[in-house]
Order: sequence, then C-alpha cells, then structure tokens
Amino acid sequence: MRKLGTFFLLAMAVLWGAIAMGCTPTSSQSGSAGSAGNSVAGSSGGGTGGAGGGAGGCLIGCGAGGPGGSGGGTAQGAIVVEPPSAIITINNGNLTNVPFTAKLNGNDITAQVQWLVDHPEIGDVGAGAAFTPTGLVAGVSKVTAKYSNAEGSATVTVYIKKVINTGNLPQPTIDALDNPNGGADNAMSIAYPYPQTVFPLGVLSPEIQWFGGSGGDAYKVHITEKYYDYTEYFSTAPPGRHIVPQADWDAIERSGSGAQSDPLTVAIGRYSNGTAFDPELNTWHIAQGKLKGNIYYWELPDQCGNGNGRILRIKPDAEQVDEFFQPGGCWGCHTVSRDGKTMMATLDSGSPFPQVTVNLAVDPAQYGGLQGGQTPIGGTFSAFNDKGDKVLVSNDGDWQGTTRLRIVDANNGSVYNDNAMGNMCGEPAWSPDGKKIAAICNLSSSSWIFDASGGNLTTADVAPDGFTVSNIQQLVPQAGGQGRPAYPSFSPGSGDYIAYGRPTAGSRTTSNGDLWLVETANPANVKKLAIASSDNKSFNPVFSPLRAGGFYWLVFVSRRDYGNHLIGSNRQQLWITAVDDPPTAGDPSHPPFYVRGQEDCAKSENAYFALPPCKDKGMACTEGSDCCNGQCIKDPQTGMYTCGDPPPPGMCSQDGNSCETSADCCNYNPNDPKGIQCIDNFCQYPPPQ
Repeated sequence: MRKLGTFFLLAMAVLWGAIAMGCTPTSSQSGSAGSAGNSVAGSSGGGTGGAGGGAGGCLIGCGAGGPGGSGGGTAQGAIVVEPPSAIITINNGNLTNVPFTAKLNGNDITAQVQWLVDHPEIGDVGAGAAFTPTGLVAGVSKVTAKYSNAEGSATVTVYIKKVINTGNLPQPTIDALDNPNGGADNAMSIAYPYPQTVFPLGVLSPEIQWFGGSGGDAYKVHITEKYYDYTEYFSTAPPGRHIVPQADWDAIERSGSGAQSDPLTVAIGRYSNGTAFDPELNTWHIAQGKLKGNIYYWELPDQCGNGNGRILRIKPDAEQVDEFFQPGGCWGCHTVSRDGKTMMATLDSGSPFPQVTVNLAVDPAQYGGLQGGQTPIGGTFSAFNDKGDKVLVSNDGDWQGTTRLRIVDANNGSVYNDNAMGNMCGEPAWSPDGKKIAAICNLSSSSWIFDASGGNLTTADVAPDGFTVSNIQQLVPQAGGQGRPAYPSFSPGSGDYIAYGRPTAGSRTTSNGDLWLVETANPANVKKLAIASSDNKSFNPVFSPLRAGGFYWLVFVSRRDYGNHLIGSNRQQLWITAVDDPPTAGDPSHPPFYVRGQEDCAKSENAYFALPPCKDKGMACTEGSDCCNGQCIKDPQTGMYTCGDPPPPGMCSQDGNSCETSADCCNYNPNDPKGIQCIDNFCQYPPPQ
C-alpha cells in the first residue's frame, strides 16, 4: 500500500503553518510537573524551552537571522511533552487518564499538535489531550506530539490488576487462599500445560489441568506477567480442570512484551477441609505474534461413532470444528493451496483413489475443477505450487513398483510432468516460493506406500515454467534416526527448512515417532525436535503458513496423554509447538500445546495448515495477508480497509502488506534492526528480543 497518510500530513502542516504564523514574544518556560492522582504517577517535565531567534520564543519562521530574518517558515526545535512518562494502574476496571501538554520553544501548543500512539490497543489520546487506557491491554505505549516538522514524545505504562470470584467463594476461604499455612501440597501436581510452553496470540485459553484434589475443594489461580496481574477464585470437582475466561486470556496474552523477556508465572493454590496449601507453580510464555490460518485434518471416528473418515477444519481460536464439505463416503489425504482457496483431497472410491479439488472460497464448499471419475488423476497425497495452478500428485494408490510424482494442472488435471522425481517417490511437498519440491524417494516395496519401511528425504529444483525439475538431491538419508523420514513440510517464506517425522511403522502414526528439522541448503544442519516430541509418539509435522512472534509453528499428530484427559487412550490428537526463528539451538523446539476444539473421541490425522481463503479486490480486510494480492488499503473517503491493487513500480508497501524485500516496505530503515522488515513476504516488525 502506498503511504496514503503522507498527503494528509503535508496538508496538515500547511494548515498548522497558517494558524500559527510568525513569532510570538514569550519568555523561556521550564517544563511543568506531571499530574498525579490515585492511580496515576507522572514524573516531572523536562528541561527549558529556549527563546528562539533572539528575544522571544518562536514557533514558525525561526531560521537563521532571528526575527525579521530569512527563516525557513517551519517549526524548529523539539516539542516538549509533559509529563515525559506516566504510570497508570487499573484495578478491576477503574480507569484513570493522564492529561498531556505540548510545548514548542516554551509556547503551549497542546491544542494544535497531532497526537499519535503506537499501541492504540493500550489506550489513546482524546479530548483535552488526555491519554485514556482501554482497560483491556496493559503495557507501554509511546505518545507522540507532531507539529509541522517538529515532534516530541512521552511514554505511558499501563498496569492492570484484575480479581474475579467466579466460584462465589466466601471471604474467609479467599483470605485463607491468599495466606496459605498448610505448606507444600503434596497431593496436587499440574498436568497441563507443560512448563515453559510457548503460546502465540490468537488461540483458545488453555484448559489448566492437575492431578489431586477432592470434592468441595476451592482454588486460586494467580497469573502474573510484567504488566498484567490476574487472580481468579473458583471451585471444581475432580478431575481438576479450569479454563480462564477467553476475554481475560486474550487480555493477558496481548499484554505481553515478548516470549523470552516476559514470562507468565502461573500459581494454583488449593483450599481443602479448612487448610490452604502453598500454590503449585508453572511458567509459560506468550509470543507477541498471532497464529494465522486454518487447520484441515483427517478425522477417523474411533469412539465418536460418526461414520466414515472425513476432513474437518478448525481454527486455533475456535471451540468447534467445521465440517465444511460432505461428499459422502470416506475421504482424506489432502493439501490446500497457498491462497487458501482450493483443496485437493482423496476419495475412498476405487483404485487408484480418485483425486478431487474442492473450492474453499465459497460457503458451503463445493467441488472444484477436478471431480472423481472425470480425470485420470488418482493417488493419495499432493502438494500445490506457490500460485495454486499446479499440483504435485503421488499415484501411490496404484502400487505397481512405479510409484511416482506427477505435476498436473490444478484446474483440469492435464499432465505437465509425468515423472517429476523418478520412480518410488511419494509424500510430496512444494516450497512456498515455488522453487523447490521435496518427497520421500527410494521407497522400499510394499503394498501401500504408508507401510514402506525404507526411504530418503529428497529435494529438487523447479524451473520458472513450474514443471521442469532438475538437481534431484538426497537431503536426509534413512540412516541417522529411527524409522525413515516421512511427510516433509517446507517452512514459510523461502522454505529454508524442512520439518519431517521419523515413524517406525512406515509413515503411519500407530507405533513410535519423533520430529526433525533440516536446513535445505545445509543437510548437515539436521536437528531432532526432542522437546516437542518427547513422547516418541509424534508424527507428520506441518508448518503454519506464516511465522509469528519470533517463532515458526508446527502442527503435528501425537498419541500422548492430554493432561488428565485421554489418559492411556493412545489416541491421535493435534498439538502445536513453537520452533525458534532462527532455529540455532541444539533443539529449537518448545513444549507443545493441545489444539482445543477437536473432537477428542476421534483420531486426528494428517493435519495441514493453510491461510483462510484470500479475499479479492474490494473486499473488507484487516491486513495484507487477508488479500489475494497481499494489499489491504485504507479508503481515504470512507476510512474502511479493503483489498486493493499493489503499489505502482517505484512505490512502497505499508506495514502489514506484501513485499519481496525489506526495501519494498515504506517504513523500512536499514539502520534500525528493530524496525519494519519484510518477513514471510509481509512488511512487519521483528519480534521483541
């Protein structure tokens, strides 16, 4: 998006210049002390505003030569914003504001400046130049005053303390929980979430689970971070489980200041039979980046009793799954295009299994250009290219000793390349930039490719025509770990890394399995994601479409216990883990979290992470990743954001919109490593360190 605000600022500069003309004879003034109140602490103002141009303070036209000289006609000097810093503490929604003043060369220009804040979710400057917090998000916000080409700034730190009694506990019980005297609680232990789990923004509040406790027990959960302090009193019967209300969890998440620098301390105390025990402690982290995308996965009914296998869709912040398409019968083995508009999936009707496409851009979804029986395309797994117009398809549903990968037209099934990587290759992947493909090749003979016990992770280059393949190279041999490599997935952006599993029963999820990561340009840089897959029952890792908050994110299948749910069930479920960006540590993974909303009575298999269907030009949007061309633009007439055209050649993209290099971003500063950069092809800030 072009810098639409530039014209507005220039116009305002002219207007300000017309309002505040010439020099006004005013003596120098020192900064005044900031106001202080019940819950507001303001520090004293800054230094002295000097008298510009000789005898008097000057606002406009203060160039060399003083009054009457040939000044430049613009405001000179820095604006002094008072107070330079302020602290607001919000107790249970009791909001208090902070009035600001702005002075230039000793003159009060509070009513003339343009007030800006860098974190409007924390608060904003409104009438009377007062900063009023939203009361929803805590943290630090920079307040900037702009006047012509001069500016100055201050900071506001907002702390939030919230106490709720959802269990309607009597005051004596609350007092006991606040002042425990029973010592360590040897009967209680937290089962989930795991210590040091990293959560992104935009996920459901985790269900805190613990072992121990009796009927009638009361509890206190106390969650603290740098700026937010949350306390809740409640009661629950065994098994011990509690979900922090979603609105409160969202506020806690958004008030963080970085996954590593701002941990969440979680303390759960128990009151039982007149005794309050010391709380059990845990530490989590919140990455300051939103997890974007939908997870499409294959569900086998298991204990749910809902018939055949089917593909379901779930968002990380959704409490229920979405059965978006019902073709009848069993279907699965799927992939989704990068724009989120098209799925290719397999119908369990005939051999080889018919491959079909599904149009996800309409609701309800409907068949796309390829329908079962209408084309010769059969097989199981597939992968779309970057543009979504070609698909790499495995024909392993018809095992003849010639299992191969074909590149076909996604609209009509016509074959561009009948054997892209050689015989005995399957389980394909295509890099987000369209330049590489990957697969498991040299598969050992078996009646089903899923049961092949041997195979190597192999990559190849794809020419600009989208179907000519060259430079076929073995990336990870079967030797070097248990089982064989299975189901590769390219990292977002340029596909610098590939995640894959190492199951011990072919590529199935029925035996042991762990997760691995390899750098595509450096095969020697291969790492086991041991923290994420510590259960040795983890399979099929798939990258989320975009990085978030300083991490890559992988959704995978695990048969581990889920807290005090599913104990010993050995049932496949979806989990998500954070992986450091860049993944330089010996093990860059972190303890995973469970995807709430999936049906835990069923088996969840073969998850695929994709952005929601992108929006066409003119449709409403909130950021560039919503739009098919990556450009979400504010209409200057209506103030609404809609998907628009890419900027013309030579123009730049605004924050949140698409880019190829950091130089494409309007606000990129090569001298500011913490400033806007092009990350995963969108202009955005790097995560806090």
